[in-house]
Amino acid sequence: MSTGTILVVGASGFVGAAAVRRLVADGRRVLGVARHAPSIPVAGAEYLQLDLLDAVACAAAAAKLADVTRVVYAAVNETPGSLVASWTDPDYIVRNGRMFANLLDALLPQAHGLRHICVIHGTKAYAVHRGDEFRKVPLRESLPRPDNDDFYFRQEDELRRRAQGQAWSWTVLRAPVIAGGGRDSNLNSVLVIAIFAAIHKALGIALPFPGARDQQGVVEMVDVDLLAKAIAWSGGAPSAHNQIFNVTNGDVFSWRDLWPILADAFGVTVGESQEISLQRFVDDHADTWAQLVERHGLTAPRDPRRLLGESCALADFMLYSSGRCSVLTSTIKIRQAGFHECIDTATSLLGWIQRWRDDGLLPPR
Repeated sequence: MSTGTILVVGASGFVGAAAVRRLVADGRRVLGVARHAPSIPVAGAEYLQLDLLDAVACAAAAAKLADVTRVVYAAVNETPGSLVASWTDPDYIVRNGRMFANLLDALLPQAHGLRHICVIHGTKAYAVHRGDEFRKVPLRESLPRPDNDDFYFRQEDELRRRAQGQAWSWTVLRAPVIAGGGRDSNLNSVLVIAIFAAIHKALGIALPFPGARDQQGVVEMVDVDLLAKAIAWSGGAPSAHNQIFNVTNGDVFSWRDLWPILADAFGVTVGESQEISLQRFVDDHADTWAQLVERHGLTAPRDPRRLLGESCALADFMLYSSGRCSVLTSTIKIRQAGFHECIDTATSLLGWIQRWRDDGLLPPR
């Protein structure tokens, strides 16, 4: 086993949990940090509950971080009930920026053997959440920063400033929609779609495409396990250090074209397109979901909102607002740097649907 500890921050979320699984499988010593303990801890990892907004608590925990040689930062503090609106809220931006600074304030004076910090961001770094503005195709890491404030940029600036003259390096990975997760997935738009399909199957009705009627966008996805491989790679590859990379599955797709594949996975036909809010649909059919949980003995909560958190709002944004135009990122840079992993997106989605069934989060087909 390699010496030193890899600190995974946000270890109870589905990106952090995937990173923990990958790194433990690689024989690394892992300490997972999260505000709430994960519902299913990864065997072989240690965990520390810590609220990063509490600077005093972070300072008190600093001594436990002395052996840290690498950091994976996948934490985010979303605003319940107003997910998309909060993305431009100054308090949200300041809050998430402060969390990162509090961690570094506690970590850096103690972790003298620190060598690398990897931070996970998304395509909001390209302002894709700001409506149907013109977007370059593809979106490259070399593009100028958008003129809006964002906690991504605050975290990038912290990394650059604090790394000057130090022995450690950093990597930022920018991911599109992420497939994967499970019980602790507060931002899991793909699981929402699976539950949407399962409820239609239970009701015995066709599965409509719920996005915008004029949706023509071509988009990308990344499997969370592929993202975890990129995280593991970034710490050991000198070509990844002090760089920002887009990371995706490697293909592109449209949700409309993917819809028949998803419908077939649940044994339903494709219905007429309807502009449906998945948030409203799941709320309106919570009783149907509870009946599915009871009928099939699922391990998922009877209240789907406990399972999904803010995932429905994210799914609505993905299928309606952002789907009206293409959002494509270039992955040339990360491939030239040496990371070549890829997976077919349809294969990834079908694989996760089966895993969720195996875990008791979805009813059998």
